[in-house]
Parts: sequence; C-alpha cells; structure tokens
Amino acid sequence: MAKPKRAKLQTNGAALTDNPFAAAFGGLSPSTPDVPEAAPEPAAPHRDEALVFGPRAIVRRQKKGQGGKTVACVEGLPPATASALLPKLKRELGCSGRVDAEMLILGTRDHARVAAWLTEAGAPRVTLGN
Repeated sequence: MAKPKRAKLQTNGAALTDNPFAAAFGGLSPSTPDVPEAAPEPAAPHRDEALVFGPRAIVRRQKKGQGGKTVACVEGLPPATASALLPKLKRELGCSGRVDAEMLILGTRDHARVAAWLTEAGAPRVTLGN
C-alpha cells in the first residue's frame, strides 16, 4: 500500500513571516546566538577544607586476603577522614570500597588514579607503593 503524497506548501516565492518559536525565544529567532555571561571559575572538584589529612598517605596495590582480587589500599589517613573520603572516592572511581582497621580499601587496580585524586583533595604527601 502506497503512502499518500503530501501537498507542498505554496509560498509563491515570498519568505515565511510567522515564527512559532518567537514567544519561546523572546522575539529572537532561534538561530541568534546568546552571549553568556562570564562564568565564575569552578573550585577544585572535591577539595574539602574540613578534612584533616595525616602527614603522609600511602597508596598501594594488594592482592593478599582479598579472594584473589587486586585492590588499592590507602594507609595513613585518620579514621574520620577515611570515612568521609570513602563515598567520594567510590563515586569518582566507580568502584566498591570499605574502611578496614584504619585502612581504606578500594576495589580498583588503578592505584595511581587514587593517588592523583588524594593529591587533588588536599593530601600533603601521597606515596605510591608497589
């Protein structure tokens, strides 16, 4: 079964004057670019001044005791800081994690990315282990 042909719009060579989007764009045509105001500089993405870091954070990969899975362990963080950083790290890295005996254990092999994140978060000294 063939589709019925649509009738062509007859303009007789004149331009169309009705703009259905005039009200939405405040009388401007949709092709008119708006000049945005200068946006303020964004702050560091996850720097929190309330966090207290220890003198050094050690980030290493570990496989022992993890059921054969490689994890990234962070040592040297105060327990309150480790608990506050855990949800942020999990969200940023897209991995699982837990606080175990004053050690932050994250379910990722990428320990360099964890160290970079801690440096951006304001840790004064981050040591990358094995």
